[in-house]
Amino acid sequence: MIVIAVLLALGAPVLADDATSTIAPPASTVAPAPAAPVTDESATTPAAITSPALEGDGAVNSPATHTAQRATRGAQVQITPPPPRPVGPFDPPADGGFGRRIVYSKSKQTVWVYDETNTIIKMHRVSGRQTPLDPSPGTYQVWSRSLTTQAIHNPTITWGYMVRFAKGGRGGNIGFHEIPYQYGRPVQSIDQLGEALSGGCVRQATPDAIWMWNWAQIGTVVIVTP
Repeated sequence: MIVIAVLLALGAPVLADDATSTIAPPASTVAPAPAAPVTDESATTPAAITSPALEGDGAVNSPATHTAQRATRGAQVQITPPPPRPVGPFDPPADGGFGRRIVYSKSKQTVWVYDETNTIIKMHRVSGRQTPLDPSPGTYQVWSRSLTTQAIHNPTITWGYMVRFAKGGRGGNIGFHEIPYQYGRPVQSIDQLGEALSGGCVRQATPDAIWMWNWAQIGTVVIVTP
């Protein structure tokens, strides 16, 4: 009774044994309200999606974040030299001289014509003689020209546009000319040019013989190679 009297004197409320306290707890101890449950449908909105770029096959990069890079190639080094280019049937011989000249290869039965700048300005197949003689390999000059002529030992064989530059082993003249005719017919065909069919002269198709006649004046250098 003494305790109750003290409490009453202090103004504190006195509760019965079965009474319930209605005093609110301090604000700092109030627990926050639980958040609303989040389902898979409402987890994020399309505007908030920030998917990283995929990698590997089928990769997709956002245009806003993709940075294009140009592929570059490193320096190339030739480790071994390339094989030499094969020599073709119409390649001029390496020992064909220099300057304005005619080069006649006996093994290839081909003629190359060079101008003053050492540039090939004409090339054509011919029919000469394959042996080392008539004419022998060497350097010659045009010394005589005849618009028409005939074989010394057989006058029935004639030809035009004769450009002489050498002498044969039996004393005959050797030069460039058209394919000879005998009894009005050519002694060989155009298709046979490139074959060694003559006794020493250099037979040409008529258009080539005319061209050579106009170009190879007296003194023109002629180089014969094996």
